[in-house]
Parts: sequence; structure tokens; C-alpha cells
Amino acid sequence: MSMLDEIDKLMVKTDTSINFRTINLGGKYLYLEGIKSVISFGTEEMDFQMKKCVLIVTGKNLKIKYLDKNTCVIEGDIKSVGER
Repeated sequence: MSMLDEIDKLMVKTDTSINFRTINLGGKYLYLEGIKSVISFGTEEMDFQMKKCVLIVTGKNLKIKYLDKNTCVIEGDIKSVGER
């Protein structure tokens, strides 16, 4: 069973306000799930359109390691993840 499956079992299924997931792994990797589109990306800031907000990732030496229809993995010195 994957780590996300284990976390998912612990979450309350009736909380409909959760429309995306982020997992920060030691400030070096960030896993995002629930992406609708990539708005912009650079080495110090990346913006992602989620279902109900824009997610902003800031840091240094940021790069997209993996991207598919709704999932992304970012590598770099991740400083913050916020919503707008």
C-alpha cells in the first residue's frame, strides 16, 4: 500500500472542502495532486490552477520532475506553498 493510500484512510471522507493534496518531503520535493493547469513556472515561483484556487510554490532552483494530467512533482529548495 502506498503512503498516500495510508494517509487517505486516516482522512475524513465527508470533508468536501479538500480539492487538492500536497506533500512536502523535507523541503526538497513537493508532490501536488488535483492540478487543473500550470499557470506559470520558473526557478523561484510556480503557479498552479487547482479546482477552487491558485496554488503558489516558492523557493530556489525549482524544477518540475514529473507532470501528468493532474499530478506534479517539484524538486528544489521549497520555501512555501500557499493559496490565492
